[in-house]
Amino acid sequence: MKIQCDCGAFSAELTKFPQNSPGRVACYCDDCQRYLEKIKRSELLDAYGGTEIIPVYPADFKILSGKEKLKCNRLTPHGIDRWSTNCCQTPIANTKGKFPWVGINHKAYQNGDGPSLESLGEIKSRIFGKYKKGEPPFKVSEKMKLADAFVVLPFIFKGFIGKKTKGSPFYQSDGVTPSTKPSLLN
Repeated sequence: MKIQCDCGAFSAELTKFPQNSPGRVACYCDDCQRYLEKIKRSELLDAYGGTEIIPVYPADFKILSGKEKLKCNRLTPHGIDRWSTNCCQTPIANTKGKFPWVGINHKAYQNGDGPSLESLGEIKSRIFGKYKKGEPPFKVSEKMKLADAFVVLPFIFKGFIGKKTKGSPFYQSDGVTPSTKPSLLN
């Protein structure tokens, strides 16, 4: 599966897709909404304020070109790292240092000849519905329920056990320091 920004200056590939992903999830939190508003990409939210994210392991994410186009953003000084491109403001991923999770924004997927996002099936979990806009025709958990956690917990445990944080292209060799200095989006 290929990951690409809108203008094509940044591209990456997932080396173990779709087998190393728990599937599609959607987040309706105010942070995800605010982030897309701050980078002027709120059109990527669904009609109810949701962001579709597809988790993969950092070790399975390989940058092919345009690494210099990636920028690290944070909404707060110690918030999660939200990566977008500085060329066309395409949101690429959400990460946290030493955590086996790269939450790729659905917009960045370019399936070409590879599997499509639909190959992962329906969205398996929708969380933080207390921030949703309107009344969607599907169920959204107000926070994160136990059933929602069970969608991703096996993936996370397997990632820690298999050391899937090693070699993350988003962090320096210590696994914590972002590869580019984070910008605080005020």
